[in-house]
Amino acid sequence: MGWFFSNLHICKTAVVDADALQSDLKEILNAKGYVQKYEPDEADLSLSIYDAGGKWVSVCSDGLDFYTDEAIRDICNPLSERLSADVLTVSCFDSDCLLLNRINRKKDIVAWAKFGSYPGLKMRSTPARWKDIVTDIAQWKSAFTQKYDFAEDALEAIEPLLGLEPNQGTFCDELISELSQQEVQTLYFNLPESAAKPEPPKLSFVSPSLMPCEIGKDQCYFVVNTGGKTKGVAIAFSGSYVEQEELRFRDVRLEYALDRSPRKTIPLSLEKKQTQTGQWVYYAELPEFSIREGVKEGLSWKRKMDEEWKREFGVRFTPEGNPRKLLDITVHFIPLKNPEGQCGWCSWHQYGSKRAYIEEYNRSWSETMQKHHPVDGVKLLNIDDYDIDE
Repeated sequence: MGWFFSNLHICKTAVVDADALQSDLKEILNAKGYVQKYEPDEADLSLSIYDAGGKWVSVCSDGLDFYTDEAIRDICNPLSERLSADVLTVSCFDSDCLLLNRINRKKDIVAWAKFGSYPGLKMRSTPARWKDIVTDIAQWKSAFTQKYDFAEDALEAIEPLLGLEPNQGTFCDELISELSQQEVQTLYFNLPESAAKPEPPKLSFVSPSLMPCEIGKDQCYFVVNTGGKTKGVAIAFSGSYVEQEELRFRDVRLEYALDRSPRKTIPLSLEKKQTQTGQWVYYAELPEFSIREGVKEGLSWKRKMDEEWKREFGVRFTPEGNPRKLLDITVHFIPLKNPEGQCGWCSWHQYGSKRAYIEEYNRSWSETMQKHHPVDGVKLLNIDDYDIDE
């Protein structure tokens, strides 16, 4: 995986320095509903300001991206207007694309510079709109014609042309520890109250596998809450195999706190029971299990992914019994205080039938293996090995 980062730089003037920038950032964010906090543990995000001693003062955040339409509208444009200065953003996407944006509201300039490409980024480079802030326009234009092994490598050529200090363009939260603490000021904020999740809990699967379960092999499926926080969850296994106990599950446990090592687990004892609709299920309940609220809107893509990972929880189990029934396995996660917010996993459900699932599974994996040769742990499915129920 490549490098992701996003930062902002504002050109120093007689009245613009790190302290002025800090003051204006506070006012801009407060006006948007962000609430300043004074302890990291109380905050949704941090904002760090770095004066490298050169032409630009830099800003990075562990919770904001500066290339988005919202950030440009809510942060970059107001900063340029209030301080009558150039605002520059530098963003890197998986080391495949480096994207720069220049805004000068006083001169009515919006300029882009893109090195490489990344899905969804449609901006086109406008090299001429940078001519009054680069030291050599010919070298600047030449940098766009070069090939780079990693997109961020372009910074080595363009940082001096922009007046950025070496490596200033890669300023990000992960690298702050390498800098002198006297050079970095860090502010903490909570997102606006409108970003909270007051609605009922609602669970959804995280990258659900479409591989079939296997006898004697442990499986694990994870969910995350996209609604409000709650307490209590039930895990249920449904399918035609339950009534006659043609499949059983051993070593069943709930896993959570995935960001810790080792992650936490709770053993589950499944009870065979019949629901009000007459369906037989294996069932376990954890009435005291706390489910964190969904991640607030407004965080950066990377921070959102990190926060969701911390909130994920799942069930791990190993099937035993009749392999013909494996495609019948459906796993349910049910928030006890809002059963309507439950979600269920079944390998074939989105295809409409087991037959359609097997056909698509075999077609897809056949194409993959033709291109890449055999894939470890993957074999094509034989429809005669399963109860199709058609």
